[in-house]
Amino acid sequence: MSAISGDHERGAPWPRIQVNWCAERDIITTVPTDRIRPPHPEMKRDRVLSEDELRCLLRALETQESIFGPLLRALLLTSQRRAEVAGMLWSELHEIESDDALWKIPGHRTKNKQSHLIPLSPAVRDLLLRLPRVSDLVFTTTGETAVSGFGRAKARLDARIEEICSIDGLSPMPPWTLHDLRRTMVTVMNENLGVAPHVVEAVVNHMSGLAKAGVAGVYNRALYLEDRRRALLKWQDWIIDLRNTLRS
Repeated sequence: MSAISGDHERGAPWPRIQVNWCAERDIITTVPTDRIRPPHPEMKRDRVLSEDELRCLLRALETQESIFGPLLRALLLTSQRRAEVAGMLWSELHEIESDDALWKIPGHRTKNKQSHLIPLSPAVRDLLLRLPRVSDLVFTTTGETAVSGFGRAKARLDARIEEICSIDGLSPMPPWTLHDLRRTMVTVMNENLGVAPHVVEAVVNHMSGLAKAGVAGVYNRALYLEDRRRALLKWQDWIIDLRNTLRS
């Protein structure tokens, strides 16, 4: 059984290795796992929402009256990670009533452990300023913990999108995730808005290459700040233009 143990230690699925080991040695004549398939097809991580899909999403968001309405709009307009937006603190927001509004995410709250600066577009500032301040947490219903229940909120949003597609005679919207909004913004910035790739990378806090490593990275993040502000303003205006083309 040493071969089995060795394969298992390298991370191979234990039941499959056991069955295959037995089949190879004619201990069994058929492999019962041959026809077993994964319970769900693996979702490709390259989903980008089309303009028609974004229009349906924007219409659906207008009907979301809970805290998830502004949260999901902030997620779309900033395109930061879900946990980062959901855990946003008022103390992370600076000069929120001015054109220099900035969201500073500390390193312990980002995926790559690098602090991150996000210029806030007027649309984001407006939706944040309309929220009540019950604690340092921006998106909260208790004042003690950040909002949760994304699965139920997404299901409600999908149900509304399905209704809109049906009313408008559109094909049902294929499955999508909240992370696809981030990928969609990156794609639109690169392909439609003429934003330089290194600026797009800075917007979503992707750190790569020598130019962004170590001390040089600190200075580059500062130098790209106004570029990021212009990029996010372009994204906001693109979304607003898309919203203005919605059917009445």
